[in-house]
Amino acid sequence: MFKRGYRKAYSFASNFILSKYCKLFTDGVVLSASGYLLFKKLFEWSISGWLLNNAFHQPLVNVYVYASGVLLSTAIVVKVVSLLFEHFPPVTRIAVEPDEISDCLLVMNQEIHKHLQRLNPAVPVHIKALEEQHEFAVNVRIVVEALAEHIRRSIDAISIKRKDLFISLYTHCTESGSLKYELHYDPKRDLVTSKLIPLDDETFAQYECVKCINSEASTAYVYEKKHYAKGNSKRHKTLGHYLGCKLGVNGQVFGFLNIEFHNHLLFDDEDQMEDFMEENIFPFKLLLEYQYLKRDFFQKFSDFETYWRAT
Repeated sequence: MFKRGYRKAYSFASNFILSKYCKLFTDGVVLSASGYLLFKKLFEWSISGWLLNNAFHQPLVNVYVYASGVLLSTAIVVKVVSLLFEHFPPVTRIAVEPDEISDCLLVMNQEIHKHLQRLNPAVPVHIKALEEQHEFAVNVRIVVEALAEHIRRSIDAISIKRKDLFISLYTHCTESGSLKYELHYDPKRDLVTSKLIPLDDETFAQYECVKCINSEASTAYVYEKKHYAKGNSKRHKTLGHYLGCKLGVNGQVFGFLNIEFHNHLLFDDEDQMEDFMEENIFPFKLLLEYQYLKRDFFQKFSDFETYWRAT
């Protein structure tokens, strides 16, 4: 509890000290003081001396000198602390146990148990009935929501709210050569404008998911939002970082997973983003791929039975 509170306090102080307003204050004061001291040295003129001779009595001049000293000292201290924060940033990510994966596996095991119950030797097997038991849409939503909760728990020093995280899942339709929208997180917020993304349409050519699908790469990262395609969504103005990955096995692509962080900057460089993807996203990526494989398996098995009965 103490360590968690310390990390949050450290992060809050870091965000305040490194804010543009605080930097403007310290840089302005230090720059002004440096210029004034140089001017004083060259022309042997001081503000305190001028004030004493032309405006104020000694007590008021003493107050001015004291206030200037406090202001300059504060600016120097803040500047030193900001340098420390820049070189030793707060740790925003921690390793947490992937408890959400256990919940997903439990749901999958229960579904497999239902399949086994259908395979009763005393009752004729209907493959179509087994296929209908696979609740693909429900299962992938469970996985995505578990992924979102895991990400939020992994970002420890900053409180990641639901609105700070956006996840979307698209299915790759090989027949039409497009990505078809499946779901997004947070489902209560209407943030998706592109429900169908043709992979050969120039309108979507700069989308990270399209560039990744059309390339040999399996993952996509955008560290700065200026490199992220704006599209038709209003999410771009609050975007911090973007991560994406293909969903597929042995060269067959089933879909694409998009993850956006908003309102916070959590990573220092792209290498940290890659580490976060490998450590925290990939386990859930495998669970999603399992759902696509299972749907494909049942579909092909059902088609085989239909063809076998017809012949």
